[in-house]
Amino acid sequence: MMRPVTFGLFAILISPVALAQAPGKHLFIYRTEHDARQHCHNDAVVWADTRNHVLYLPRDPHYVHTHGGYVCESQARSIGYHGPMAHT
Repeated sequence: MMRPVTFGLFAILISPVALAQAPGKHLFIYRTEHDARQHCHNDAVVWADTRNHVLYLPRDPHYVHTHGGYVCESQARSIGYHGPMAHT
């Protein structure tokens, strides 16, 4: 009885965003822009699309409109995230 409850709680605590990361390469995703700004000292806060590893700036139409979250730009780029190639 305790095992299913423990597993259920564990599953809730693991973010789907964290599961989308490549093994060995973790990106800390912030839920709010305010939280990201507090932790991204001397770095830009951008929106990371975790499905296709694309970064968006605040003025981009895809900013906050894709699956992902707020991140520190330099950390995201260091593990392979990149800016948009072109919008369709």
